[in-house]
Amino acid sequence: MSDLFCCLDNDIILKLVTYDLLEPTIQTLGITDNAQVKILDSFKYKFSKPKNRTRGSRANDISKYNIEKSLETANTYGCISESDVDKIDINVYAQLLDYNKTINNSKNTIDKGEAILISYAYSLNQSSNNTYLLTGDKKCLLALANSGFIDIIKQLEGKVWCLEQLILKDIEIFGFDIVKAKISPAIDCDTNIKFIFGYSIESPEDTVKAGLIKEITGIRQKTGRLLYPYS
Repeated sequence: MSDLFCCLDNDIILKLVTYDLLEPTIQTLGITDNAQVKILDSFKYKFSKPKNRTRGSRANDISKYNIEKSLETANTYGCISESDVDKIDINVYAQLLDYNKTINNSKNTIDKGEAILISYAYSLNQSSNNTYLLTGDKKCLLALANSGFIDIIKQLEGKVWCLEQLILKDIEIFGFDIVKAKISPAIDCDTNIKFIFGYSIESPEDTVKAGLIKEITGIRQKTGRLLYPYS
């Protein structure tokens, strides 16, 4: 059994499940035990009830995702929340939430869920340095990179995987045709991925890879050394 752990934000869960790529993607990271995968405890509450799915700024996006399969998959993983004071670093969690109050006019913020995941990954990486954060929230990464929280950032350097990196890795391991066949039926799931793969005319493999790498490079330029050194 691998000693690696990974924390998944809601965005990554929804998109990779809808692409039918979540479980194989996690396995490409060397993680084969579901107990080593952690998600937010709030995921099930947020999406299990139809009325909760229509709340918030992303309500209109929900129809793009396979919610039922996402909930089914989420039930197989371990959960963390702000009440898990023995698992998350409370001081880091408070720092991250306080930071949002100082940038309330910015679009790049760290929401409560991301703060929990970052605090958990920070805590584990202090002792073992073997925990990844898988996130689709680029705004959170930008906020963290610009927060000035040097110690927090240091613990996460090279430990963050974005959606584009994970898909690129899937292509390298499983083959372009297999990944494309999974993504094409759910092409509306993510705007960037839709553009890269082509929504009116399908893009060839070289074009897709180049598009993914370009996006990853752009994120890396804005977030320093947070991203895992892949691509």
